[in-house]
Amino acid sequence: MWTDTLYWIVIGIIDILAILLNAILIYFALYRTPKMVRVYTTLIINLAFTDCCSAFLNFFVQQRMIPSGFTIGYISNGWCKLIGYRFCFLSHNLMAHFIVHSNYSLVLSFAYRYYILRKPEPRRKTLLIVLFFTYLPSFLQLILYQFAESDPSEIVRLLQPYHPTYNFTGLTVSGVADIRSVYALYKILQMTVMTVPIFSTILFLRNKIINRLLYRGINISINTKSLHSQLLMALTYQALLPTLYSINVLMYVLEQFGVYSTAFFENFLMSGLVLIPFFSPFTSFFFFTPYKRILLGMILKKIDKRPAATSETGPGSFPI
Repeated sequence: MWTDTLYWIVIGIIDILAILLNAILIYFALYRTPKMVRVYTTLIINLAFTDCCSAFLNFFVQQRMIPSGFTIGYISNGWCKLIGYRFCFLSHNLMAHFIVHSNYSLVLSFAYRYYILRKPEPRRKTLLIVLFFTYLPSFLQLILYQFAESDPSEIVRLLQPYHPTYNFTGLTVSGVADIRSVYALYKILQMTVMTVPIFSTILFLRNKIINRLLYRGINISINTKSLHSQLLMALTYQALLPTLYSINVLMYVLEQFGVYSTAFFENFLMSGLVLIPFFSPFTSFFFFTPYKRILLGMILKKIDKRPAATSETGPGSFPI
């Protein structure tokens, strides 16, 4: 249908913009960050790289997700279908694990900001070690879910009774026959149930940081406090973005248990999550003053370089 084609064109454009924006953020973090938050750039780069990968994989798979009964089917419309359904399933799995890692990375970012308000800034090596352990839950998800992959013919057989009007002929189908298996259940819990404690922890840490910054006895300079406030503002708005997650989770539950099902839900379930890596870099660009100044400087410089309107003047003529 033309509506599906238009939808994937729009999502593809958002994917490309998300990749470019996160690439710019990585450049700023590497080369344009103030010295006092240089160690923190490790977390900025980690989150931007994770979002960049999510957007790229979303563009690569362009997947329609059909959860029905105890089965999940994926119909891939992106470039991955040129390689095969197994590669499309792997690409989906990679994307899902990056999304989960992004959630845990947000928690780590808030925890780091709270930590350095109370204790000296840790070394980059220490932060990398903590980041490694933060990555383990999503890495375990990546490994386990790959073992949950089922044969496409079995997926079609299980989905057809729920969607008798769907024609799966010629489509690149992959999926999981039974989500009750340990391999599949771990991933589903990470992407649904675990979002509650993750975002509860983010709100808890945010309140602790605000109280710490407002505490008069804290011994930091006005400039440093201002920088902390800017980063906190960026992190706070960044933490609000995954609330889009709740919309997708609700759609998933309605689809999986047969309460309500539409083609838009099926398209949006995974691809709609690209809105998070698209909007995420703007939080740093708008609320972190050093990055905002660089962007404004680049834009103003480009405007100044535009050729000015001129007119040729000769004898008897007047300049306009």
